[in-house]
Amino acid sequence: MASDERSELKRVRLTGARFEGGRLPVDSLVELQKYQDIVRIAAEAEWKQEHPDEDIPEDLRSSVSLTIERIDEGSADVLLAFEQHQAYDHYQVEAQEDADAFLVAAYSGTEIPELPGLSEEEAYQFRVIVAEFGSTLQPGQTIEYYPDAPSASPITISVETRDQAVGVLLTPEDFLRSPEPEPDKASLQKVNESLVGKVTALDADEMTYRFTLHDGRRLTGRYKSHPSLLGDLRKVVNDAEEGPLTRVTGELQVKNGELFRFWKTVSVEQVQFDDTDWGQRLGEFATLRSNWDGSGAEQISPVALDAAQTVLRAVTEVGRERPGVFPTPEGGVLLEWGSAQSVVSVELLSDGSYETFALAAGEKRGEHSEGDNLTVAIEFLKAVEA
Repeated sequence: MASDERSELKRVRLTGARFEGGRLPVDSLVELQKYQDIVRIAAEAEWKQEHPDEDIPEDLRSSVSLTIERIDEGSADVLLAFEQHQAYDHYQVEAQEDADAFLVAAYSGTEIPELPGLSEEEAYQFRVIVAEFGSTLQPGQTIEYYPDAPSASPITISVETRDQAVGVLLTPEDFLRSPEPEPDKASLQKVNESLVGKVTALDADEMTYRFTLHDGRRLTGRYKSHPSLLGDLRKVVNDAEEGPLTRVTGELQVKNGELFRFWKTVSVEQVQFDDTDWGQRLGEFATLRSNWDGSGAEQISPVALDAAQTVLRAVTEVGRERPGVFPTPEGGVLLEWGSAQSVVSVELLSDGSYETFALAAGEKRGEHSEGDNLTVAIEFLKAVEA
């Protein structure tokens, strides 16, 4: 990083192969947005503490807006600065110090500080936002956050350290609490859907559970309409790092476009994929929601996922090269082998049936078949040249 000791600059460095060469993928910008949210809430807390009987100024939030001042070479090495709003300089400084204090405490295992200007519910929501910082990271990626000068020692946020920080920020009681006050019913939508994640806490008395998604978001679920699910939930409940991947199906409430909670749970089942690269890929497909492509795509069918795993196991056993593995908008899984000699594919459809295709180099028409007996599809793949 170029030398720059300006104290008002905040350095956030993303590392890993994805960020090499100073690349900053668009979907990683959400991490900078989360950090801005942390600072904004802290600024509002400082205002409330000094002006307990006054409304927050309408322009306070916009005054705590961050801008990317520079991205240095190497990994995505970002320097952030406040946009200029002189009237609220004091709150910008205080908010920045509060954000530093919270993140240092969370990632050093020390006591979490308080923001006296926040109500109990606001403080809880603030801790949740701090806990979500870094939730898009994958194994081998980190966020280096510099609470002091840009050249000082950073806090390292990774998949592993973030799990520990979440445990510091949120107590077991937090995991089972329902957000209060209840949202305006007009802002809620209900959809029947399945989500895949991990059951990380369970309250048998209240018939509720905490469900953690792959991106770190936490939802509360209720199973009062199906109390017999208690046994299934007990089989899968564990902490976020060790618990088994689980599919929960039921009536999901969405609040203003964001996942809110499972109002009714109708089924809980463990999802198991092999400990292989393609098994990890299938696990990622299982977490996709409806409309995952932004064009109305269906959720990937559990039947298609199971069928894909069966085919992949069989072709791996005979030493066939690993294929490309892709989700399809119709809720299926496509396995594809491509080379200079040919293109070969098997598409596992949402109902468990399949379609095969093979096209040799130089030919204008390929060989196509379909059916519902996976053994036939597997024998096709073993026989055809890729």
